[in-house]
Amino acid sequence: MVFRILLYVSLMFVGVLVGRSGKLSSKILNKLDLIQLICLLFLLFAMGISMGTNEKVMSSFSTIGLKSAAFAVFSIIFSVFFVLIFNKLLTLTFSSKKEVQKAGEGFDI
Repeated sequence: MVFRILLYVSLMFVGVLVGRSGKLSSKILNKLDLIQLICLLFLLFAMGISMGTNEKVMSSFSTIGLKSAAFAVFSIIFSVFFVLIFNKLLTLTFSSKKEVQKAGEGFDI
């Protein structure tokens, strides 16, 4: 398990080094999105096969789906709720547009 994690992190680190080196041709860089998409689709396909052959996962698929849906719905609801609350708090704190701009000085986006 630890070996796999180290392997994943090492591969990502090597990828960063290769990307930062500037030695990749523009032809490869232009095809990188397509390469990533193909690899992602293959990964999803392999995960689907793994899930389909696992009886434990397939028998509890409806339960997993309901829990996932509930988690997603509550995440969305509470995210919107807290954004509205903080929006109201910030609107009350800063009464003018100049105060908002002044408070945001120094933050480059």
